[in-house]
Amino acid sequence: MRFDTIIIGAGLAGMTAAIRLAESGAKVAVVSAGRSALLFNTGSFGLLGFDTAHNKVNDRAKALTELPEDHPYSKIGAGGIPSLADEARALLERCGLAFRCSSNWNNHDRISPLGIFRPAWLTLDGLICESTLADMPYRRAAVVGLAGFLDFYPRFIAASLRKAGYECDVFTVDTPDLQALRASETEMRAVNIERTLHGYGLIRFAEELKKLNIPSDATLILPSVIDKDELEIFNQFLRRPFLFAPTLGVSLPGISIHNAMVSRLKELGGRIFNGHRVNGADYEDNRLTGVTTDKLDDDRLVADNYIFAAGSFFSHGLMAEPDSIVEPVLGLDVDAPQERSAWFTPDLFGAQPVMKSGVATDGDFKAKRDGKAITNLYAVGSVLSGADSVREDSGAGVAMLTALRVADSIIKHN
Repeated sequence: MRFDTIIIGAGLAGMTAAIRLAESGAKVAVVSAGRSALLFNTGSFGLLGFDTAHNKVNDRAKALTELPEDHPYSKIGAGGIPSLADEARALLERCGLAFRCSSNWNNHDRISPLGIFRPAWLTLDGLICESTLADMPYRRAAVVGLAGFLDFYPRFIAASLRKAGYECDVFTVDTPDLQALRASETEMRAVNIERTLHGYGLIRFAEELKKLNIPSDATLILPSVIDKDELEIFNQFLRRPFLFAPTLGVSLPGISIHNAMVSRLKELGGRIFNGHRVNGADYEDNRLTGVTTDKLDDDRLVADNYIFAAGSFFSHGLMAEPDSIVEPVLGLDVDAPQERSAWFTPDLFGAQPVMKSGVATDGDFKAKRDGKAITNLYAVGSVLSGADSVREDSGAGVAMLTALRVADSIIKHN
């Protein structure tokens, strides 16, 4: 099967590149080995939350210029980041997503599933962050947990809100539907809870909330377990201000983002090979000429260009062997500390050199193999070397901006 561009990986980077190329009229295919890391997204995107000294970024333009030369943002160039960030936001909005956005090129604070305020670039509307809190009519909040739900930490969230100057109480709600869910073999996870909070189940949930002795001047903070299509009904029965906080594990915000991007790509004519693991690649004259998957037998996927967006260790785009870090899919070169003893530092909470490991590329993000850049194969997102995305809180930004940079380059030269 032949396409203009084949993308390996259906996470944020892969889907961003696919949508951008499909919008230009290209024939695009995405090969996805399994569950996307997008499903674990908590509804916020970080562009660059912390600088090289691990201080919160207040001047993002300045912080970008201080990044090392091998950082993906440095390869893009600090001057190109603002326009790509605007392009990324616009792409997500074309997918039907609505966000709270940082103004004046600065971060805002959003709440994490563990109740910690963290810097963010974009946060889905309806989720708790500094601006949504400021829009609420009260300086008082009530964090409501669900009986038996272990992926939500109301007391942690309440503690952070109190530090931010809000009066805050903690409550627990239970309903017959939640009791039945706990009694079954189904786990108490956000997705399973959401399935029970439909129709009369949602009405019963709202009625139980109204029975709690919650102060009338408090904004409710609830776990994100209600489908957005049910919010109008929920609001009609509850009749008081509320916000949602993210949960651990596969989350409803993550599912919403993933589904919105998949729908957009399919709408544009893109194709997704779900559950296909790339198990072979052919090279000729320093070009990738085709890939095979475990589900297509000898039928190769062939394209003019390829984008590798398989993710980092979490998604098995990188693997740690006893003495080396390897890229196991296409056999690409990896930038990583040579000695295992240099992977980590004694400070458990400090920067760990192994986290900057990734596929080696040239300045245009063309992936290297045996020391040479493959002319039609690009790497994007967290599989790239040079960024400690977790420590920097830059994962989403690196994913989307490198994907857009590569997609725009392919469009320009085709």
